[in-house]
Amino acid sequence: MNDPLNLEGFSLGLSEVPTDIIKKRVPAARLDTRRAKLTRIFQIGFNKCGTRSLYRFLQRSGIASAHFNRGQLATSMKLNIDAGRKPLAGFLDSYVAFTDVQQVSRHGAIEGVRYFRELYQYYPHSYFILNTRDRDAWIKSRLNHGNGFYAQRYARAIKLHDGDKIEAWWTAEWDRHHAEVQSFFADKPGRLLVYDIKSDNPQKMVDFLAPDFLTRVTDFRHEGETALIKRT
Repeated sequence: MNDPLNLEGFSLGLSEVPTDIIKKRVPAARLDTRRAKLTRIFQIGFNKCGTRSLYRFLQRSGIASAHFNRGQLATSMKLNIDAGRKPLAGFLDSYVAFTDVQQVSRHGAIEGVRYFRELYQYYPHSYFILNTRDRDAWIKSRLNHGNGFYAQRYARAIKLHDGDKIEAWWTAEWDRHHAEVQSFFADKPGRLLVYDIKSDNPQKMVDFLAPDFLTRVTDFRHEGETALIKRT
């Protein structure tokens, strides 16, 4: 039985560190073994599905985690993949876990969750979390984000001149992504967790990561407006 990869960084004290400074308290990742290099944690569900809750949960567990970073995570990952490099080449390789890998700009929309195949290819011992919720509620959350500005910006990014079509686009992308993820991981036991942020017990997350990471149910808390966590 291997020791948890985050054993040195795991600390009871991190549970009480304020969210605005916890990033400074999480120790840097130690990626000095083949096991550590190939064992990461990737959130592969869309944004507005509790991504910040997952991010804070991992930080409180002493796991070096990266979240959104003004779209730089998604942009760097895309550049690496397009150039034939490992998805985490460069500064990304200093992190263990990745959440909210997305960028929406005038140049287009990058949904980093769609890179699950490439991520598995290079990091096959990793944990992939398909964070999900009711699809219609997710679309409503995206539409309301930023008082509607996010939806408008997204529509422009993918060149949808009729803003009303964005709901149909997101519906199709949601259905396609969920189907393809579950099909891809169907023959890869222990690699994928489908986690409903509204109804699943955090113990499900703890158990999923347990072979390589030490985490606690009490560290999975409500963050933001969408991640209402049910504990039973």
